[in-house]
Amino acid sequence: MSKNIIIFCAVCLLLSMVSVNTAQAESRTALPNDFGIELLGKAVLYSFSYQRMVTPFLGLQAGLGALGGSDNLVAFAPLGGKVYVIPKDGSPFITGGIVILTDSADTDIIDSTTYGYAGLGFEYRLPGGFLFRASAYGLFTEGDYFIWPGLHIGYAF
Repeated sequence: MSKNIIIFCAVCLLLSMVSVNTAQAESRTALPNDFGIELLGKAVLYSFSYQRMVTPFLGLQAGLGALGGSDNLVAFAPLGGKVYVIPKDGSPFITGGIVILTDSADTDIIDSTTYGYAGLGFEYRLPGGFLFRASAYGLFTEGDYFIWPGLHIGYAF
């Protein structure tokens, strides 16, 4: 599984280095950071995430989500990247990475593990900072996968 994730990330990085001779996405270059909440998505129910644009086409992302209470806490930490397809404020993207999953319960309901994700989506980023993303993810572990939607609303700064 980790070999596939590394290959996917390398391909995304190479695609981001391809130069396009059109105008750059003004809001992605002027407002390279964003923070928001994703409902459903990579962390199954919700996650708060931060993304930093490394180039006008490549963004790196980290997030955190949790379920349960003090006695039985399950935490999700998605780490990954996005490659934007066109240099416009509204752009399709390809995303991929891993989610670190930990369980604090003594009952071992969920073992601490990782799973991968890959997906396609669309982002619209307004020059004023409002951000909207819709994605379809493939969440996968060794031999198993399922398709899961995600809706992200955030603010770029």
